[in-house]
Amino acid sequence: MNYYTGLIQLGLLLLSTTLLGCDQKAVEDIVAPARPPATAVARSYYVSEATGSDANLGTSINAPLKTITAGQALATPGDTVFIMNGSYIPATTIQLLKSGTEGKYITYKAYPGHAPKFIFSGSIWNAVSINGSYLVLEGIEFQGNNQNLTYADALASYNDKQAGGTNNDRYATYNMNGISIGGPRTDSKFPHHVVIRNCKIHDFPGGGLSAIQTDYITFDGNTVYNNAWYMMYGGSGISILTPFDSDANTGYKNIVRNNICYNNKTTIPWIGLTPARLSDGNGIIIDVNLRPYNSTATDKPYKGRTLVENNVSFNNGGSGIHAFDAAHIDIINNTTYNNAQIMVDYADLYANTCNDVRIMNNVVYAKPGGKCNSNNKNTNVIYDYNIYFGGTTAVKGSNDKVMDPQFINLSTNAAVANFSLAGGSPAINAGTQTLFSPKDIKGVARPKGGAIDCGAYEVQ
Repeated sequence: MNYYTGLIQLGLLLLSTTLLGCDQKAVEDIVAPARPPATAVARSYYVSEATGSDANLGTSINAPLKTITAGQALATPGDTVFIMNGSYIPATTIQLLKSGTEGKYITYKAYPGHAPKFIFSGSIWNAVSINGSYLVLEGIEFQGNNQNLTYADALASYNDKQAGGTNNDRYATYNMNGISIGGPRTDSKFPHHVVIRNCKIHDFPGGGLSAIQTDYITFDGNTVYNNAWYMMYGGSGISILTPFDSDANTGYKNIVRNNICYNNKTTIPWIGLTPARLSDGNGIIIDVNLRPYNSTATDKPYKGRTLVENNVSFNNGGSGIHAFDAAHIDIINNTTYNNAQIMVDYADLYANTCNDVRIMNNVVYAKPGGKCNSNNKNTNVIYDYNIYFGGTTAVKGSNDKVMDPQFINLSTNAAVANFSLAGGSPAINAGTQTLFSPKDIKGVARPKGGAIDCGAYEVQ
């Protein structure tokens, strides 16, 4: 359930049963997703760890700034801050607080052809904290400190907190999140229109990529792995928790697409739970949008719709993709494999305590003896046109199939795994054109054959 509590600081159309009658329409043809317009760049600034100085003007690659914080100080709506090659080692949280405006996003991105990397360690709750709006973060690698931490030390930190300890520096070390957008906060200055694209977020002891009390969030093309191992707050690889409505739009506002998530898991109990137990560690979770943050009231549910498409999520401790206590979600054309490695009762891809959710055109390959899906406390949750294999199936739509999807190279090793479909796969042409993703995870247009392929990849 992924509640980041305690010390963490971290339309157009309802798309309901009416949509199911609209044949041969890609989801983007029906409701245009929220995505930033082409940024009209007013100025460009450059940042270089190796050759920069924050005393420079930063307007040339020959006289760059040294820190992203200095770039933010100079940037105005429409500007781009280019990050050049280097291993950046910030001593504290990178806080992106400045906002762009509608049509003029502030963009922080890798300089063309460069691969900058930010490395974090120590007593920091969040590596990157975003509370600005109309902002893009693109093409940058963010690495945490998991490889230098141990389970024994993380458990000792948890036990100290559980016993009433107050050593926040110690707790932060084992709960550092990667990129955190928004809350929890008590004012109403929630961020919105934030895009995280083509980034790598990995090895953070806390959650990987999260948004709390936000609106119009797009997570696109990111690789998120080895996160949430040592935190005591039930985190996941990618999560969106308690979004708020910045406007009255009931179409797609949050989009999670084209991401690869693996080996995210929790090994430390969630603090405060009695009896002590583990939770979450999902690849992707859409979490609690039926009520505001830290509230039991249901009078202000989130009215926007969330799209989860073309993601590959495998070998995570919890679910590959999980929707909990939430509504208005479409989970389409995703591929999940071998999840629930720690949370053995979790299904590979499923909705729990949800309403108005469509789960269609997915390939779900559970671990041996695992669960492909579940149907716990749901209302108006539709499973259909999915391919299931390897585990039990609690609910099956009339067009769902239980068959081996025949991946090209089935593996939990990200370096060699290939979840594309082999020729002859039963997932080829097995999807519906009622609701589908018009491009696959590689940007290939669908359909290539007589119908839509299930899963994140369309066969060429």
